[in-house]
Amino acid sequence: MSGSSPEAARAASRPRVSLRALVAPLTSGATVRAGVFLVVGGLVAGAYGLLIEGFAQMFADPRTATPTTAALAVVATTLAVAPPFLAPVRTVEVLAARTLLDVDVPTPSGRPRPAARWRGAAWFALHLVLGLVVVVSLLVVVPLVLDLLLSVLGTRSVVGPGWLPAWLAHPPVRLLLAFLVVVALPYVVVGARAVLRSAAPVLLGPDQSERIAELEAQTARLVARNRLAQDVHDGVGHALTITVLQAAAAARTVESDPVATRRSLAAIEETGRHAMAELDDLLRRLRSPGSAPLPGRDPSPGDDDLTTLVRRARETGADVTLDLVGDVGRAPDEVVHEVYRVAQESLTNALRHAPGAPVAVRVVRTADLGVEVRNPLPPGPRVAEERRGHGLAGMRERVTALGGTLVAGPDGGAWVVRASLPVVEDEQETREAST
Repeated sequence: MSGSSPEAARAASRPRVSLRALVAPLTSGATVRAGVFLVVGGLVAGAYGLLIEGFAQMFADPRTATPTTAALAVVATTLAVAPPFLAPVRTVEVLAARTLLDVDVPTPSGRPRPAARWRGAAWFALHLVLGLVVVVSLLVVVPLVLDLLLSVLGTRSVVGPGWLPAWLAHPPVRLLLAFLVVVALPYVVVGARAVLRSAAPVLLGPDQSERIAELEAQTARLVARNRLAQDVHDGVGHALTITVLQAAAAARTVESDPVATRRSLAAIEETGRHAMAELDDLLRRLRSPGSAPLPGRDPSPGDDDLTTLVRRARETGADVTLDLVGDVGRAPDEVVHEVYRVAQESLTNALRHAPGAPVAVRVVRTADLGVEVRNPLPPGPRVAEERRGHGLAGMRERVTALGGTLVAGPDGGAWVVRASLPVVEDEQETREAST
């Protein structure tokens, strides 16, 4: 039986360091990009250093007026210290870190808080310090390596005679030292890059309050898109239901009553045009969240719109009644809009699931704005389950988002959808209503 000894197994399990792995940072694109980022920081740090040295010499020179120098120093200090706290500089640093350091830090949006400005200034200072380390290392390594190579070739030393110790007298040792110094420089960049990548999420990333604000904004965008998607569902579903019923009515009267047939076809054309215009506007608003509806495209729900909604349903032959109690049109637009959509979706479901049955739509304006759609419950054990579709869930989400309530289900032999939304009027509207 053959086998390997424990020593051989441990030797095989030890990590092997190859020459390729050792010099990999020399050719790594990430190291090169980080080196560019750090060199820029080092050059900016050098500019700050020259500015400090210049003012130090001016203060030390007795021929310079001290008050003038102090005034210039205050102005220069203000100009030099202000950039790290500015929002555009923080944005540039974030973009540079994302591009050159491969750090997944979100691009800042909006006005930064004071804490974010201080963290951005700390990142700016860290960038300059580490960049200065890299630049100084580069300025030391280049002449050192060049001098070692020239000394091997027997050329005059760049640094100066007599600086090489005795143990570097042999050319192979000098070549080995030059190679090690060249390899060590990228690792300085690698180390600085690792420090910056670790600090970037803390110094450039959003704090807890900014994360909460971003999540709230994202939630608001998702809610708005969901409402628009629900509008597409409600509008298209209602238009298709009306179109199907009108087409069925036209088919029944095509020979016996041509006038009624033409009315049905005209109603189909009007419904289709209205649905196409509304769908086009809703899709535009889905692609560009926050854009306002085009005039005449999005229903401005009120008494007239609910009347039009019921009129179109009646033109299909349905028995629909509308009862408006109170000043429905004076409620806020978003509340009236949701009432309109609830009435539209409920009427669509009634026409689809209980064709021919009378439907009663009642909208009441009191302290709240309420809507109730009632139709007889057709016979069948699964009617209630069939009525619980996506439209009902969408209506409940829309009403709940505005702080309202929605109840739907059988009630005394009828299917009832009842929604109530709170109405909050501003002071101007209240004064206008009272006068």
